[in-house]
Amino acid sequence: MDELKTKLRRASVAKLGGFRPPDDPKSSWFGKGVCLKNEGLPVYKEKAMFPLLQINVAELPYVPEELSETKLLVVFFNQEELPFNKPNGEGWLIREYKSLEGLMPLPELDLSNILRSFPIKWELVDDDSPGWESAWELVDLAAVNEDEEASDAFFDEFNTYICTKVGGFPDEVQHYAGLKNFVFQIGSEEKANWSWGNGGTAYFHKYSDTEWVWGCQFL
Repeated sequence: MDELKTKLRRASVAKLGGFRPPDDPKSSWFGKGVCLKNEGLPVYKEKAMFPLLQINVAELPYVPEELSETKLLVVFFNQEELPFNKPNGEGWLIREYKSLEGLMPLPELDLSNILRSFPIKWELVDDDSPGWESAWELVDLAAVNEDEEASDAFFDEFNTYICTKVGGFPDEVQHYAGLKNFVFQIGSEEKANWSWGNGGTAYFHKYSDTEWVWGCQFL
């Protein structure tokens, strides 16, 4: 267990609302976003997609290496289905911007039946811990697995942040979620009336300058 304590990670954890919304539309938001003049809302099956999460990287107290060249990103999803096993751009989309110049608010959508929009403030944590299956990738937990008290301590003493966050470890809802190139997750946010299935989590991994992959687990 002591070895595992040396593997904890830093993360930027999203706190939704509770403060006056900023005037700058390029701030971090849940349920709002910006675009370039010629972009507008992306479309899937002839229906506009909606901005689920906007991250202004300058506001993050911790920035993963994968976002070192990114100034802002917007995550979009469609209104009809969860696009499992589909590439970026088909049913879901991440737009990344290396400059904030020319960005303006996206056209308004009625999202009242999908989610409530909230501005985001980010808080730094330095004790984000892996889930049980991810931890085995980092350390040998055989001794812990054979000791009931130690097993209980794993789940009682280590903090796992299940909310929306950038960096840290993916929250394992059911099973291993993949550590390689993990960048951020979008949690089920009760305040925003947003849930992946029954309280799940969506994970986003970046494998190159343009290649994003997403996955989701829920109960």
